[in-house]
Amino acid sequence: MPEISATVWNAVVTAIVTSIAGGLISWIAGWLPALWETLTAAAAWAWALLTYSMSVPLAILAVLALPWLLLSAVWIGKLLEKKQPRSDLAAPAEPPLGELELQLLRLLARADGLLVQFDDAASRLQTSRLLLQRACESLTERGYIQPHHHVVRGTSIGLTRAGTEFVIRQGFPLGGLRDW
Repeated sequence: MPEISATVWNAVVTAIVTSIAGGLISWIAGWLPALWETLTAAAAWAWALLTYSMSVPLAILAVLALPWLLLSAVWIGKLLEKKQPRSDLAAPAEPPLGELELQLLRLLARADGLLVQFDDAASRLQTSRLLLQRACESLTERGYIQPHHHVVRGTSIGLTRAGTEFVIRQGFPLGGLRDW
């Protein structure tokens, strides 16, 4: 079987690309006159609408323009208005954490970034699961902890970034529960 040279392959590829490009250009050129006709008709209609002359009393134009002027003035006023913090809109202070919540945060700080099983936390804190669940919900709402649910291992609890910052800020002891 004879081998085909690179020149023949180049010629074949060039012919195919030229045929496809020519077909596309012919197809597009067929649409261009209709597109041009539509665009010029739309531009002519818009120009005729904008340049339509009629006699309108100045009072009517003033009444029609007044709302737009007022809206523009209000918008510009809002842009130029300086934002000052209002003391009456200050966020209410969060209530202090309960003793069980603080104990749970201390336990998680000692876990040093590890997840703590819910049942292990209840036994270590010597509290009921219901009370611990309520404490977990409160800390979750504050964004201090995040529960992790696993089908096999059950629920684990871990500190979030805000919780980690809180325990560091409070000076809770870190680490020490790695061997349990």
